[in-house]
Amino acid sequence: LTRAEGGGEDRERRRQQNVNGAFAELRRLIPTHPPDRKLSKNDILRHALRYIHFLDRLLVDQEDGGLQGHLSQSESRTRRGVFQLAEGSERRCDASCSAVPTSASPPEKRLQLLTC
Repeated sequence: LTRAEGGGEDRERRRQQNVNGAFAELRRLIPTHPPDRKLSKNDILRHALRYIHFLDRLLVDQEDGGLQGHLSQSESRTRRGVFQLAEGSERRCDASCSAVPTSASPPEKRLQLLTC
């Protein structure tokens, strides 16, 4: 290998390490059960998108004061299936998931369910 080719490989290796580090950091921010569950990069991105959507809905509901109203509207959807960000389920959801408050849960576990 020439010096230029070796430098390109080093740059690519550093770039890949940076990408992997960013995925690892993002993975740590996504609640799953168990917390150390292995996720592919694709799964990390999908879970992150759903979690961002969930947090956005949570903010909107809190701003509107409509958290209780949202629960009533969503109760029927929970019968079709629930994806839990923090506890238990291995099910996959599509992009139509929405946030559902869980007032029966302890405070640190509330508002972590998504309906499918």
